[in-house]
Amino acid sequence: MSGIEEITHNKNRQKELVSFLKQFDLAYENDIDYTVAIYDKGHIIATASKSKQVLKCFAVDEAYQGRGLSSTLIKKIEDRMFEEGLYHFFIYTKSCNKTKFISIGYREVITSNGISILENGNQTIQRFINKLKEQNQITSVDKACIIMNANPFTLGHRYLVEQAARNHNEVIVFVVTEDQSSFPFHVRYQLVNDGVNDLSNVTVLETGPYLISQATFPTYFLKQGTDALKLHTKIDCDVFLKYYKKAFTITTRYVGEEPYCSVTRSYNDTMKQMLENGGVKVTMLKRKKQNGQYISASSVRSLLKEEDYDAIKELVPETTFRFLTSDAAVPIIEKIKNSNERH
Repeated sequence: MSGIEEITHNKNRQKELVSFLKQFDLAYENDIDYTVAIYDKGHIIATASKSKQVLKCFAVDEAYQGRGLSSTLIKKIEDRMFEEGLYHFFIYTKSCNKTKFISIGYREVITSNGISILENGNQTIQRFINKLKEQNQITSVDKACIIMNANPFTLGHRYLVEQAARNHNEVIVFVVTEDQSSFPFHVRYQLVNDGVNDLSNVTVLETGPYLISQATFPTYFLKQGTDALKLHTKIDCDVFLKYYKKAFTITTRYVGEEPYCSVTRSYNDTMKQMLENGGVKVTMLKRKKQNGQYISASSVRSLLKEEDYDAIKELVPETTFRFLTSDAAVPIIEKIKNSNERH
C-alpha cells in the first residue's frame, strides 16, 4: 500500500478516480479544489476531496475498510484547510455514515431526508447563534424575518423590509453570508445595513454558513433524478426551524413572490409548506414594480453591464446608488461585465 498522493490536477489520475467513485454512487464535482487518494498496487483504494471548507467524495474500497484510512484521509484534508486559513469545516454525508464521522470528533448539525450535515473546528452552530444574539442584543420578543442575498440591495428588497417593519415590533434581516455572488458578502451586508438604517425596529444579521446556498449544496451523493433543489430546501428549512426560529423567536418569515424564475418559485412553495408545518407563518408579497417592470437585483446587474445609471437610479435606494457610482464598485462592475452568470 502506498502513501497518500495528491491528484487534484492530475487528469489521468482523475479519470481513474471518477470510475472509482462511481462504484459508490458518487460523482466528482466541478467545484472540488483538492483531492487525495491512497493506492495499492497502482489502484485507488481510498479517496477524499474538498471544496473550500466542505469535505466531500469520501470512499474506501470495501476490502480495505476498518484500517483507519478514513481518518488518515480526513486528517490530510483538514491539514490542507489549515494551510488555507480555514478552521471550520463541514461534511455532508448519507445519514447511515454519520456515526463514523461523529466517532472522530465531528458534531451533527442536522439530519434530514437521509442526509446528515456535520461540522468540526473552531465553531459550532450554537456558539455562532449565541454570539450573534449577544453582540446584537437580540430580545425574546416575537419577530418577523427576511433572508436575502441582496446582490445588490434594491428598492424591491427595501419594500419587503418596510412591509415587515410596519406589521411587526421587531424584524431581523438575515443576509446570506456565502460568497457566491457578484457582490461580495461584506458589500452586500453593508448595503442592506445602510439601506434600512432609518428603520429603528430592523436588525441586520448574517446567516453564517448554516443556511446553505444552493450554489455549494453538494449533490455528489444524490441518485440521478433526485430533486436536489427540493432536498436542499427541506434541509435548509429544518436547520432554520431547529436553530434560528427558536433562538431568535421568529414567528413570521417574509418572502417576495417570484414572477419569472420557476426554480425560485418551486423553492418558495416548498419552503412555505415546511415552515408553516413547523409553526412559522410565511407571508408572500408581490414584488414592487417600477415603470411596469418588477424590480430585481438581476435587472440592476444587467443595467450595470449596459452602464445605464439613469435606469439603475430608479431601482435602488440612494445608499446603493452611491456605492455603485463609487471607486469601490469598479472591480465588482468589471467582473459583472465580464460574466454571463446569473449570480
